[in-house]
Amino acid sequence: MNITRLAFLPFLFLNLFSETNAQSIYGETIEAMEQRLLGDTTLYDSIGKRFYEGDSTLTNTELATLYYGHALRKSYNSVREDRLLDAANSLSRRGKYPETMSLMDNFLTKNPGCLTGWLERGYTAWMVEDSLQTVLNYHKYFTLLDIPLKSGTGESYEQAFIISSLRDMELVLDKLGFNITGQSLLEKDGRNYKIVTAEKDGDKTLKQTFYFNVDLPVKRGMQQSLEQNKKK
Repeated sequence: MNITRLAFLPFLFLNLFSETNAQSIYGETIEAMEQRLLGDTTLYDSIGKRFYEGDSTLTNTELATLYYGHALRKSYNSVREDRLLDAANSLSRRGKYPETMSLMDNFLTKNPGCLTGWLERGYTAWMVEDSLQTVLNYHKYFTLLDIPLKSGTGESYEQAFIISSLRDMELVLDKLGFNITGQSLLEKDGRNYKIVTAEKDGDKTLKQTFYFNVDLPVKRGMQQSLEQNKKK
């Protein structure tokens, strides 16, 4: 992740973070959400289309379904997604902003629940001085970012932040004003966790440990990627 995409955000937007102590996401577990998506195969696309078009009437439950449903889909391929996001980042660094915007437009139309995608698109709009698209894209980014932020406190295994992509760890901690200094992957009670050490931005003497539930990207995302590659 290019940190310049994050550095200027506090100057553009108000803090949208609100704390919650509930580990479940708006009263629903990931497993229950997955069953709901399996029961209605059009649900993710329906919510995603509304979100992409800027529908402000989406409920918190629908937004959570969009964010986590992104990684719950059978078509999800974390390896392929990482390559595409890296390609977009590379284009942007070389100043090829129209190409970056086109790539992200095509990607987000089909993958509107990707948090990093909206960050990349918002940053690109800012670089080409498109103020309207900058505001619209970062509004979507912060709206989705609020979902993992509200999934827990990050203080323990039981209150771990639940994320749908490993890239989202940096985004969550950036919003809280911390920079990652180290991390380790552990398994507890059949679930995968990242234990992250971080220091406060602007005060390296203030250090803190955060817990992330990374079952979706580590177990399900990688498994789906392997299964899809076997079929090729």
